[in-house]
Amino acid sequence: MRRFVICALTLVAVTAGCRRGAELDTRTFPLQHIGPGEAASLISPYVFTDREGNPGKISTGPSAVTVRETPDNLDKIDRVLKEYDQPRPDVRLHFRLIEADDFKESDPGISEVESELRRIFQFKGYRLMGEAYVSATDGSKVRQGLLGSSDPYLVSAEIHWIHPRVIRLQDVWLVHGRNDVLLQTTVNVHPGQTLVLGTSPGAGTTGGGRTLLLAVTADSIGS
Repeated sequence: MRRFVICALTLVAVTAGCRRGAELDTRTFPLQHIGPGEAASLISPYVFTDREGNPGKISTGPSAVTVRETPDNLDKIDRVLKEYDQPRPDVRLHFRLIEADDFKESDPGISEVESELRRIFQFKGYRLMGEAYVSATDGSKVRQGLLGSSDPYLVSAEIHWIHPRVIRLQDVWLVHGRNDVLLQTTVNVHPGQTLVLGTSPGAGTTGGGRTLLLAVTADSIGS
């Protein structure tokens, strides 16, 4: 009888422990460079709001997030926020509009990207039609005409840092004239990287059947 009672009490203790669930702590993380909504999205994989018995929780304030989770997960969240909550430097963009055709001579203005163009595309030659330099802050929009071309080309984009090493160029537009949209896209680029974006032959109503390539290089100012 005594042995049975001891086993029964042990079973009750284990069952109560299961209902109680994981031991959670609460910690508030102040934010300096990212918003609470962005921070909540970054740390959500480490907060188990569907944990049975004792779920995790995120709450946000004007410049902080408060998290209720296990100590191990709170330490992971702390590391994630330290990685992402960094100053966002200004960005310098270099746009180059390139025409692809049967040009025989190389254009020194695009020498550093011409070999890559030849690897990706099958045109015989390329020439620089126009270019623009523009600087921008995180979250800003840029709009700039391309210099060097007799035709009026304009580029625009919205700049967002989505990681200390990744810049999102959102809604990149290449427009000819007043409203002839030749290209519209969104891309991610690393600082120092050059991306080549293309348009189809004859794109737009005034493209003249040209195949145009828009190359963009992004650099963080002060890097």
